[in-house]
Amino acid sequence: MKFKLKLGRWQLILLIAAVVVVAALLVHRSRSSAPAGPGTMDSHASQACTDFAHGYSKATNKPARLSLADKVTASSAKSDNRTIRDKAMAIGRNADDATHWRASGSDFLDACHGAGFTG
Repeated sequence: MKFKLKLGRWQLILLIAAVVVVAALLVHRSRSSAPAGPGTMDSHASQACTDFAHGYSKATNKPARLSLADKVTASSAKSDNRTIRDKAMAIGRNADDATHWRASGSDFLDACHGAGFTG
């Protein structure tokens, strides 16, 4: 038994387009569900880590913590390192509470060191 499949020009174009869309969705899904590793230390991540490491001990009250978090978040937002960006956002969210600030700061510095920060 022979099976012949004859597709017209538009049917072939639609089939190719459907395959491309499905492939793109699968690639996007695999990238977004991949766990974030330490990433690499680019110049923006390094700047954010340096700023935080130097300013952490001076950020003893809420306004100082918020100011430092803004500075670190601004630098890290330009970084390709997703982990550094995420951890910087967390310190910004937790700047109003000293206990959460310390925990978020520790997580941020761990992410910095995991990516190769030595400062």
